Amino acid sequence: MHPLVIDGPEQAQVNPALADGGLLPVVGAQSWGVFRASRGAPELCDGRGWTYHHHVDMACWRGRLYVGWNSCEKDEDTWPSRELYSTSLDGAAWSPPRELFPQGVSTPLRMYFYYARPPVDCMLAIAGLRRDASKTNEDTKGPLVVRRILPDHTLGAVHALQGDSDTLPGFEASKDAALVAACRQLLDDSVFLEQQDRGRLLGDRRMKWHDAAAWPGGKVPGDNDKWVAGKAYSFFRRPDGVWVGISKMGWVTTSADEGRTWSQPVVPPTLVTGKAKVWAQRTSDGRYALVYNPSRRQRYPLAIVSGADGVHFSAMRIVQGELPVQRYDGADRSIGPQYVRGISHWSDDGSRAEQVMWLVYSMSKEDIHVSRVPLPVTADASGGVGDDFGRFSPGPLVPGWNTYCPKWAIVRVAEGSLLLEDRDPHDYARAVRMFGWARRVQAMVSLRALQPHGRLDVELMGGVGSPRPVRVVLGGDAQRLEAGRWMELRIDADASAGRYTLRIDGRVVVADEPFAEPAEALCRLSLRTGEHRNVGGTHRVDAAGDRPHDPLRFQVRRVQIST
Repeated sequence: MHPLVIDGPEQAQVNPALADGGLLPVVGAQSWGVFRASRGAPELCDGRGWTYHHHVDMACWRGRLYVGWNSCEKDEDTWPSRELYSTSLDGAAWSPPRELFPQGVSTPLRMYFYYARPPVDCMLAIAGLRRDASKTNEDTKGPLVVRRILPDHTLGAVHALQGDSDTLPGFEASKDAALVAACRQLLDDSVFLEQQDRGRLLGDRRMKWHDAAAWPGGKVPGDNDKWVAGKAYSFFRRPDGVWVGISKMGWVTTSADEGRTWSQPVVPPTLVTGKAKVWAQRTSDGRYALVYNPSRRQRYPLAIVSGADGVHFSAMRIVQGELPVQRYDGADRSIGPQYVRGISHWSDDGSRAEQVMWLVYSMSKEDIHVSRVPLPVTADASGGVGDDFGRFSPGPLVPGWNTYCPKWAIVRVAEGSLLLEDRDPHDYARAVRMFGWARRVQAMVSLRALQPHGRLDVELMGGVGSPRPVRVVLGGDAQRLEAGRWMELRIDADASAGRYTLRIDGRVVVADEPFAEPAEALCRLSLRTGEHRNVGGTHRVDAAGDRPHDPLRFQVRRVQIST
């Protein structure tokens, strides 16, 4: 029996030519930008204009969400470099980044947060201990630095956690009893420390499969000497108490004795992934989820599968199917939403009582994003839609909608409407409403533009392959918008006939128009403040122009969809 089984037809349907793989989104997932790199507006990002941002982790402490990551000037793992963090109360608005440790003290890790359980009740920030300004790599990591994140969300003094330092005191010298107890608890937790590549933080305590001699043939398997089994493990505990670890490239191992011994890692044939991470988690509804890039080559899209027993997973859906352009050059800069992590039980004090799964990832090693997935994970919507935003609670959470909100954009309920605001010259804001599969659909959208220019694309979409058979463009280069005037769009679409009719304020604008592309059925409405882009790829931009432009705002008052 394989330790993990991914059931369903979706993996075979993944299309690498499409940013979302041609798969459906998981219902209700919302995504926000935590950090956006810009050389043209450093005062709006990190104050320096550095453009490499990657190696992420996430935590929950005293009601706040924390995200930590590594930042370099332009090239991966190359000096100058530092670790940053940002916090949020709602997951949508994030604080300006600050240094998690003073620059020159730390190096990146796979994880940056550790919560010591009561009675200690202490959150730690950790990172690698930097010895010099040389380029970092996983083989040289082992020494660690630590500081406490205090209950008021300030940071405590920096100490050496593991390994000697000429400049930092060891944690045992601290007079903070909670810090000392938390550090001891962390160092005793071998499964937590095993998350770092090849067990480098554990020394002789690491799992034996990091040693070539343990393997038949005397070699750790992998693509080459660097890309081998045992990189960037994530762990969860099954209902039977067995620990399950999943590393890059899909290597899976299990332990029935609290991490003292581990089974020989194998790659389950149905787990198709590559050199980015697989995030595995027992979710707060008692189920299990895996989040990863379902490709051995590409680091997009970001997909989720879920299951009840920690062995069988199914219903692959997309958490993040957007792929904006990678704006800046640099060494080792793969494109896509990648290196995903969530809030593990090691970094969660339980202070947020919400049935959601939070995820953090880098977008093309340039920007930092988070996604919020409602629980239980819902693969498909049913029935029609009757959304009156005047009855929605104001704020960034839009129940039933999938939203994509980069750092220089806004998607939220405000003033009785759904507001889509876009200030990004290289990205857009988007909102998608899923509904039950139907061949015949009547969709009504009441909306207005708040300026005479800009563009809003309204589309009806199908299922696998992400077809966009009905495409309505408001504004753009050829059409001036009437600012402030509410209009009502009504689309009558028939997938069987492959045709649709568009009315605006009751007047027929397009009659019996052929679909732009075929779709067997329709299941989602998309609103987007820019033209369709698919795979953004690498597109070097003029740094001086990489600044927010004047806001382009659209309001949506009502959406009704009959099937």
